[in-house]
Amino acid sequence: MPTDTVELKIIEAAIECIEEFGLKGATNRRIAVKAGVNLAAINYYFRSKENLIERVMETTLNNAFDWEDAKALPGNTAKERCIAIFEDLLKGGCNYPGITRAHFYDLTTDGNYDSQIVKRYTVFIKNLSEDLFQRGTALTREQLNLAVSQIAYACLMAILTPRLNEQGLGLNFCLPETRHQFVTSLVEKLI
Repeated sequence: MPTDTVELKIIEAAIECIEEFGLKGATNRRIAVKAGVNLAAINYYFRSKENLIERVMETTLNNAFDWEDAKALPGNTAKERCIAIFEDLLKGGCNYPGITRAHFYDLTTDGNYDSQIVKRYTVFIKNLSEDLFQRGTALTREQLNLAVSQIAYACLMAILTPRLNEQGLGLNFCLPETRHQFVTSLVEKLI
């Protein structure tokens, strides 16, 4: 089996373990079992659990905030584009809530604003604001930045606490139609 295939299996298993057991519960033993590899393989390929988790976080951040992928999403107008991008982010967060929480762990628990999630999020939001501005909107750049930030915060809260509105209000943001209504409503009001 080629090295990159074993590494990929371990990374995928680590993602599954973080989803199932949380960041702290994703032990090397659990990851190895899920990957179907010997426990020593993790140390061989990654040297430590910390290096493996760092690689997982880098990989998942690249998937979530890859601007090239976002540019491929549909939408000609600023509103259409904004809806498509935030629906895609919300869908990803619903599919991988454990990874999302893991990314925000240092920020929310320790106030670490030097984390990779903060850096990638900031660049992504700047790129998105510029893209929307170029597509045409009645908003100034400052107003557009504020609107995009408001939409992003609302979507992040829905991703980080997916069941918060489900029990009391019956809103499940992981359902495509609810997600679409949520994002469309935000964009229509703010952009």
